[in-house]
Order: sequence, then structure tokens, then C-alpha cells
Amino acid sequence: MIEMVTAVTPRKLRPAPEPLGNFIRPGYNDHTVIAQALAEGRGSGTGLVINPLHADRQLPLVGHARAAGVETILDSKSLELSAPGGYAMHGVPDLPWAAADGMHSPLSLSGAEGGRLVRSLSEYAAEAQVSAILAPTHFLSAAESPWWTIDASLTRRLRQNLNELEMTSALIYYPVMVRTSTLMNPMVMAQLLEHLRLLPIDGVWLRLHPFGTTKSGPLVLKRYLQLCRQLHALGIPVVAEHSGSVGVALLAFGAVGGIESGVTFTDTVNLDGVLRPPKPDARSFAPAPRVYLHQLGAFVETDKARELMGKRGMKALHGCQDSTCCPRGWVDMVTNPRQHFLRQRAREVAQLSSMPSSLRPGYYMENFLRPASDRAMRAAELEPSLASVRRRLDSWRGTLGADLEQHSEFTISAPAAGRRLRVRPSA
Repeated sequence: MIEMVTAVTPRKLRPAPEPLGNFIRPGYNDHTVIAQALAEGRGSGTGLVINPLHADRQLPLVGHARAAGVETILDSKSLELSAPGGYAMHGVPDLPWAAADGMHSPLSLSGAEGGRLVRSLSEYAAEAQVSAILAPTHFLSAAESPWWTIDASLTRRLRQNLNELEMTSALIYYPVMVRTSTLMNPMVMAQLLEHLRLLPIDGVWLRLHPFGTTKSGPLVLKRYLQLCRQLHALGIPVVAEHSGSVGVALLAFGAVGGIESGVTFTDTVNLDGVLRPPKPDARSFAPAPRVYLHQLGAFVETDKARELMGKRGMKALHGCQDSTCCPRGWVDMVTNPRQHFLRQRAREVAQLSSMPSSLRPGYYMENFLRPASDRAMRAAELEPSLASVRRRLDSWRGTLGADLEQHSEFTISAPAAGRRLRVRPSA
């Protein structure tokens, strides 16, 4: 008997979606938990924003991050170097690219000081072997601000200097620091798009003031979505800085391709403390980490978390049930809040990354936002301080639900994948 052999055509596998960006900005005391996350290969995010003011603690993380495939982005601290409140912060005047005679100004950086800043910043980045840099940009107060031209020149010089230092693969992310109300002017928005289109950059990092988890009312959130969708025309990733839990919503709706926040802090943009002169009695301190109630996308102080978990039914509703995150449940969640946050934020972003972009909004609404707003109602009855969380989630639910009804299709930000995405214009 002759056996018939039927040729089987291999089925092409659907390519996995590119990962969305989950950038973590470690604080002064976060280097240990980040090192642990890198060693374990989980919870470190897709990128770390390195603060040169904490170089002795954070620069040793760079090599470990590179081995783990995690980006390292050097913060140029350009806003702090050019604003009264920022310049008064400990260590800012001592940065290698700071001016010897005070704050940076449009006048100083339009001359030789601008070239010195870029050379020093580039050399520092090359020595540290970071994979990306936040371009030295400044606060845009109006369409007529001199910073537009100066920041464009500094960014082009930065690309040229990095190339000369054989750092051609290093990425440049461009922070846009501006009031949301300023960009609502169509002429200013058009100016920004034209400004960015001509620059050798790999992504736009939005630091819109004020915005974040606690500054995301219905009109503010709707405007943020609108502004991001206009930036999609650039074809490069948009990253929401200091966005916190509302950033996860922006990821789900395709407004941004990456989010950035601190470890249980830095989830809201408020530039007042940097732009204004410091108060005479102002003191800096490192607050204790907050506990992330991942079922609500909200943070509470440690004492409040313990009180909440002690109330009937709250452990089951809000305690961490993920044994790979918190083996002892809510006890580990409260005892190791940094580790819990990092792992849960990584899980949130990974879940969205794993599915086609068209399914993400519905998934977010059905699997997080609706259940979260229902849970928050019960939690607020037992813990009054969570009433604001309930109102916030209800607001997001209404705003994003309406957006989904009004836009059956919308543009999607390129994912913040951490690689060279396009041919650069000449410097």
C-alpha cells in the first residue's frame, strides 16, 4: 500500500505586539528595590530614568539594566537648572553641565554656554553608558518664548555630540513642558508639531502642567486625549510623564505608547515648586512609600492601608492575591509597598501590551475601570478618605466611556519600544 503524504503549509504566527513603555523614575531610597527587581527579571519596568543628583546610588544600576534589556534614560535636569525653585534643590548647581555663575537663561544658553552644556551632558552620558537622554528642554510659557529656538538648537547639538562620541544608538527623548491650557490654542499646537517634526528625536515625553492621577478631571482628561492624538502625526512614541494610574488608561486608549512615574510617588505633574522661588523655610525630605491598592489604581498611606485591611471584607477585595507578588498576601503588600507597586504596574502594562491595540480600550473598561469604580464605592463607605478615589474612577468611567462611543476608531501612539525608529534629519 502506498501512503499518501499531504504537504502541510506552515501557518504564520501573528507577530506579538511591540511592548508598551513602563518607565520608572527611582527616588533617593529606591535603588535597592530596583536592583532586586533587575536581579529577579521582573518589576523593573522597560526603562529607568536616572537622576544625576543621586548618581552614587543610581549609576551602578545602569550595567545591570542593560544586561536585563531595560533602558536607562539620563535626566538632564534642564528645567531645574533654569528655574528658581529647581535651582535651589540640593545638588543642582553642582551638576557638571550647570553654569558657573547661576541659573541657565535663554541669553546664556544661546551662546557658548549652550555648547558647553551639551558637550558636558554628552560626555557624562557616554561615560555612564546610558541608552537614552532626556533632551535639555525648558518650560514653554507662550508661543513667543525664546526657549523654542534654543531648545531646538541644543537638541541638534546633542545628537551631533553623541554621534561624535560613538553613541549613535543612544536615543533622545524630548520633554515638552508646558501648561495644558497653552496647548489648547490651535496655533500653539500647530507650532509645536512643526517644531518637533524637524528635530532628531526618538520620542516626545509630555510633562503637561497640571496633570496626573489626582489632576485628571473630565475636561482635563479629554483635553489630554485630544492633544496626544494630534501628536501621533509625528510617528514617534508619546510618553506621559508623572502620569501614574491615569497613564494606564492613556495606554489602553492608545493616547500614549509609554508612561512614566516614580515608585509609589511622582504620579502628578505640578511644576509650581520648580518654577517659583522656594519658600524660606522649605525643606526636602524623602517620604515613606505609599501602599498601592492595585484593584483601585490608588495609593494610601501605610497606616490607612492597615486600617482598611482590618475592616470586614477588605482583605479579600483589596489585598494582593498574587502569590508571585506578595506570598503572604496583604501583609507583604503593606510591608514591602515598593516591590508590590513595581510588580503590579509591570503586570498592568504587560497585560495591555499582550493584546492588539483595538482590544485594549474595551479590556481596560471591563476588566479594570468598571470593577474598580464598584469596589471603590464599598471601600469609601468604610474608609472615608477613599471617597475622592471613588469620584475619580466614576469620572474616568464616564469620560472614557463617552470617548469610546464617540470614536469607534482613533489613532494610536507608536509604542515606546526603546529603539531607533526612523531616519534622522541632518543635524
